[in-house]
Amino acid sequence: MTSDQYTELKQKMLRSVYQNGGFYIGKYETGTEDTPKTSGSTTTTSTGTPVIKQNEYPYDFAKCSYAQTYAGEYVTSLGLNGYTSSLLFGVQWDLTLKYLETKGTTQAELNKDSVSWGNYYRNLWNITNTSSKYSTDNGSTWKNGAYGKKSSVEDVLLSTGASDTFSKQGIYDLAGNVCEWTLETYSSYYLAFRGGVYDMSDRNEANNRYNYYNLTSSDANVGYRVALYKDIAADSSSDTPGSK
Repeated sequence: MTSDQYTELKQKMLRSVYQNGGFYIGKYETGTEDTPKTSGSTTTTSTGTPVIKQNEYPYDFAKCSYAQTYAGEYVTSLGLNGYTSSLLFGVQWDLTLKYLETKGTTQAELNKDSVSWGNYYRNLWNITNTSSKYSTDNGSTWKNGAYGKKSSVEDVLLSTGASDTFSKQGIYDLAGNVCEWTLETYSSYYLAFRGGVYDMSDRNEANNRYNYYNLTSSDANVGYRVALYKDIAADSSSDTPGSK
């Protein structure tokens, strides 16, 4: 996006939040159906369809412009009239964490050590979800089924929503698995990605914002999540996300 397009989109989102009292975010990290993207090449796109569903391959290896394009097309793919979708702005991420805090998530879980609800390489979880998938080679190959008990330090990339352990208020994987592209600017050439990640320390936190990527970079440990908000000029009778 150009600077003007970025400003216009952010102001549109903020007006919607002020008028409507909030916004929606994806229950899961965006996944890809049927086929994982196993190449970090920016010229190789996934053949899978971007979806917000449980037990799908995380939509990683996408540079920021691709992620924003897919996120923006979400409302069209569902036929949701009167809504806009995009990557999360930094303030939306912060507000999501604030919401979790009001529901009982502690400051320590958000800002200090998110090991209790995130997938990191040091935490020893037990995945019993037989519909899940996992990769032990950074997404190059995948296996179907429950991983079981992780008994040693290991990088394990999981499918979306692999365990209820990684959920707060029904929102999965904010604190780990793949970190997520946002529209939070770091500089003219960099955007921040937020949240913990499967191949980093268990001291990473859900509020992590210290990492950033060049806009053309892509990696197995960076995915994205979709934000959805109502257009303020839309008729109040428009479809709601819960109806789809």
